[in-house]
Amino acid sequence: MSIASAGLVGVFGSLHYDILVDAPDRPRKGETVTGFGWQPKCGGKGGNQVLSAARAGARSAMIGAVGDDDFGCALLANLSRSNVEHRFVRVEPGIRSGMSVAIFDDDGDYGAVIVSGSNLTLGEKDVAAAAGLLAQAEVLLLQNEVPEIANIAAARAAKAHGCCVVLN
Repeated sequence: MSIASAGLVGVFGSLHYDILVDAPDRPRKGETVTGFGWQPKCGGKGGNQVLSAARAGARSAMIGAVGDDDFGCALLANLSRSNVEHRFVRVEPGIRSGMSVAIFDDDGDYGAVIVSGSNLTLGEKDVAAAAGLLAQAEVLLLQNEVPEIANIAAARAAKAHGCCVVLN
């Protein structure tokens, strides 16, 4: 069976607005390094999973949370452009979206700082809201960038419907 003919791939998890920086080296404590350039990227481990599944031709859906900020708008627009079902990505008022800054050095190594933001608000209410979607999913992908209790609730709900659950 090809991925395009497979059932729904659901992803429960993180969405981050990433800022990627190219620099000769990563800064050490108290040091400023001049970079060569930067670029934005919509990511988060959950975002990366759902976009990869969609690009491979799978019918894909995201369950997550973004803030009511510019990063959240960009993350939602990216899911729309990528044909990812995202009606269960909640916009959390007064909370900032998850984001990260990753610095890549000349050797290809990197260091990153993530700020989880709205991803930490995911919980049982999101699992309950997406119960119908979880009942349809053939595979549910999880990661460790959201509260563990939220992952457990999502995994239990999906398994109750015979869904294959993968924690990456």
